[in-house]
Amino acid sequence: MAGRGKLIAVIGDEDTCTGFLLGGIGELNKNRSPNFLVVEKETSIAEIEETFKSFLTRNDIGIILINQFIAEMIRHAIDQHMESIPAVLEIPSKEHPYDASKDSILRRAKGMFCRALFTTVLVCLDHVSLLVMWTPRNLKLSTSSLCLGGSDIFATVSENRPVGEFIANLSIVGDPTGVNSIRLCLTGENANWFYLEGRTIRLNSSILRVLDRERQGSVLMAALTCYEDDIIQILNENDNKPRFLEKTIQPRYISELTAVNSVVFTVKAIDADGDTITYIIDRASPDASYFRIDLPNSGKVILDKPLDYETKTKLQLVIYAVETNTKEWYNTSASLIVNVEDGDDHYPQFLPCTPISQDHNHTVVCTNPIYVVNITEKDQDMLLNFSPGPIHAEDGDRSLDTPLLYSILSGADKNRFQIDNQTAEITMTKRVENRHMTPIFRLRIMASQLNDPKKYSVATALVRVLAENRFPPLFNRTTYKGFIIESSSPATLVSTYGNEVLFIQAIDQDFVDGVNPKMHYSLQPTRATTGLYHITEEGVIIAKTDRLRSFDRLILEVRSLSDKYTVPCESIRPP
Repeated sequence: MAGRGKLIAVIGDEDTCTGFLLGGIGELNKNRSPNFLVVEKETSIAEIEETFKSFLTRNDIGIILINQFIAEMIRHAIDQHMESIPAVLEIPSKEHPYDASKDSILRRAKGMFCRALFTTVLVCLDHVSLLVMWTPRNLKLSTSSLCLGGSDIFATVSENRPVGEFIANLSIVGDPTGVNSIRLCLTGENANWFYLEGRTIRLNSSILRVLDRERQGSVLMAALTCYEDDIIQILNENDNKPRFLEKTIQPRYISELTAVNSVVFTVKAIDADGDTITYIIDRASPDASYFRIDLPNSGKVILDKPLDYETKTKLQLVIYAVETNTKEWYNTSASLIVNVEDGDDHYPQFLPCTPISQDHNHTVVCTNPIYVVNITEKDQDMLLNFSPGPIHAEDGDRSLDTPLLYSILSGADKNRFQIDNQTAEITMTKRVENRHMTPIFRLRIMASQLNDPKKYSVATALVRVLAENRFPPLFNRTTYKGFIIESSSPATLVSTYGNEVLFIQAIDQDFVDGVNPKMHYSLQPTRATTGLYHITEEGVIIAKTDRLRSFDRLILEVRSLSDKYTVPCESIRPP
């Protein structure tokens, strides 16, 4: 407690407030207002000053403890506080040592502690009388001396008065609290009963030390001396450029998942001349569009648009530190490298990728392939070889390459098909009894991330059940002959000598009637025939007559294809 019924208030950093709170100083008044303020990086100077002034007006606070580096932020408010209660004491912090030359209270009261050179104080009781004998001392005494204007002082004060009671004002030219300050010293046997506050002498009593006429007598005397030294002020010359702190411009590593509008890093430059520095991003630098600085004096760099590791893994930008309060506008620049770290923001993707679009960042958007395999009714206990194959997926975040687990979501047909959850290999364990009842199986394959099953992808695998192909297709003849009548028409059908359309036909003995509806015919291209002939799925040959000459003789090779087998057959068109 600062006095009878009085509290100690604290304005300090986290470590300071924590220490005092552990010591038991924490209190709430009837308005539920605390007697402390924890100052953090985000705490504004206005909030600190408002809290300090609120502590001054509270009747339950006798002493305000404040870290000196925080006191520097509101020095004007502390200097304006002239009352002795609550007393304001500046204390050091963990990161900032105490500097006595900055302490407002010590500047006011240094007359109580300096070495003695004369003035006399006389105090009389029932009223205590105070006599001050004035002695100016300086190195150069002239008509413009700051110590001139003083005189001996005789004053009275009642006994039992509280600390800070007004005694007298000094009529000197100089201001003890000014830039070119003088020093005032109170000395003598009774000097400890008084202290100086600027040009004012006040009573230095306390609850335990009361001014009593019966004990101290009716007269108190003290000596007051004024010191004035020659002061040479060295003016600052702007002869230094700003310089970035090396640790603030090192390469940075930022996750691609970092939220837009968040502070990603802070740069800091210092100027030996103490000039104000503003930070500016060079908009001509390669990746300046990703960042911005909202508060130019803070150096806090903010992410302005989303990052994408799959599109860009390294960013470059240039930041300038510029003096803004000088005519020279000295500046320096730093080139920063920002490395984008991969985040888990993409889902697995089955391969091969089938591109369907491309976004503005040139990121390819894919669809999953459809895997296909053909089997027969006799196949069982076999590993299925799909096309395109093998079935495989990979993590969309290529640098993370998270392990995947495979499973069959649907279509397994009571475990007829089983999948290896690590390799995605599918095995058929039982044969198909009737291909007409189940001509096709549709399997839904899921690939999910091992560390996050909610990230998954699904592909389709088709298993087609075909009849067993025991016989290759055979042409019903080895040579087909046809001719073309010269015409101005761009195309015409090749005919037989019986003036009928020439049909090429292959027989498949796997079918009862020998006709395979999925038979495919093709012409083997040669240098002489390329682009001159075309064969349809029905085996009809079309010729481009506008590109042929009379009496040409050409040999065409026709191939038929039925699932597994290919057999060549020649057809010759005579002149």
